[in-house]
Amino acid sequence: MKNRNKFSFLFVVVLMVFALVASACSNNSNKPNNTPDKSPNSNAGEATEKPQKDVTLTYSIWDKIQQPAMEAIAKEFTAENSHIKVKVEVIPWGDYWTKMSAAAPAGTLPDVFWMHGGQFVKYATGNFIEPITSKIQAGEIDLNNYAADLATIYALNGENYGIPKDFDTIGLAYNKELFDQAKIPYPDDTWDYAKLAEVAKQLSQPDKGIYGFGAKMDTQTGYWNDILANGGNILSADMSKSGYDDPASIEALKARYQMTVDGASPTHQQMTDTEATEMFKSGRLAMIFDGSWRISDIDSSEIIKGKWDWAKLPVGKVKRGNIINGLGNVMSASGKNKEEAWLFLKFLGSQRAAEITAEMGAAIPAFNGTQDAWLTSRPHLNLKVFTEQVKDAIPYPSGSLAYPVWFAKEPEIMSQAWGGAILVEEAAKKVAEMMNQAIEETK
Repeated sequence: MKNRNKFSFLFVVVLMVFALVASACSNNSNKPNNTPDKSPNSNAGEATEKPQKDVTLTYSIWDKIQQPAMEAIAKEFTAENSHIKVKVEVIPWGDYWTKMSAAAPAGTLPDVFWMHGGQFVKYATGNFIEPITSKIQAGEIDLNNYAADLATIYALNGENYGIPKDFDTIGLAYNKELFDQAKIPYPDDTWDYAKLAEVAKQLSQPDKGIYGFGAKMDTQTGYWNDILANGGNILSADMSKSGYDDPASIEALKARYQMTVDGASPTHQQMTDTEATEMFKSGRLAMIFDGSWRISDIDSSEIIKGKWDWAKLPVGKVKRGNIINGLGNVMSASGKNKEEAWLFLKFLGSQRAAEITAEMGAAIPAFNGTQDAWLTSRPHLNLKVFTEQVKDAIPYPSGSLAYPVWFAKEPEIMSQAWGGAILVEEAAKKVAEMMNQAIEETK
């Protein structure tokens, strides 16, 4: 009897469990596994079912030569994000920052736009561009993917604002035809500054309006490279002191200016009347320092097309100097479509966008491992000098609050020396004093 009661009890329990399971299966028979609960009290599934609004972003750049590549990138982005269209707007460099300066305080900056290291501090401190530090920390983008620590150009006070787009270094452009006529070998890796000055003098024919070298009064594509090669510096490593009054810096500045005195270079006035690169394009200059961003522009000249090439900058007393800079892409802090703007900004920083930039020869892409296509984009030119000089280069010295102040005043002082009104050494010391004051006042 006892065993029978035990069996009866177990039988009842089994029946109850079976009934519960059957009831559960019946209640869910029409609902697949993982289907969100669509009851009035549930929020599940809303994010995926919310319709995506159609958005048109504005992407502003300043280089018409790069427009086709930027439009190709935008087209590929839209193919992956059909609800987001991108309008590429080209504003010439001469007008670009004027327009951006007006748009920034008005809250009407483009959704995404090109940023230059020389302008960055102004827009970051004004809270006009959106910080992307949280996106980086979340792993949405890896700044280690970009060459030469370029992301530091667009970082300030622990915040990141821009994604590197490309980079540029400086090369020695030379007119092969003028060298051939003079029966002088082309520049090569053995050249130093003494050789540059010697050959520039040999190639000059002032009576015909032809000069060996354009010793222009310029920073990034001019004497900053000379200063570094000679052992001087533009700013101390911690950016707390000017290097213009360093004896090695002054020596380099004087050597460049001397070429305009000796007739190996056009005068400052001549290069003010006609920009030095334009003189090179017209066949009136045998050599000039210029940036990798000018390749398409120079190569478009029918006068020297096929008659010119690039070499590395000459070696100085200490090393081969070079300035590296890189454009960045940033997004507006006041944009109305930040979510979509971030998606586009992230795509601009992708390997695929870099590959398009390289394949179309628009610029040297910053994304590691994508430069080879750019190097072969113009097989008639020795473009590898730009990537090979990265190891010698230092970043464009714009990463301080004082930069916008001193950089605006520097040419005002140096032009007095290049124009012959004051000595080069006096100008260099005046620049150093002005820079140091600007640094002190912006601490």
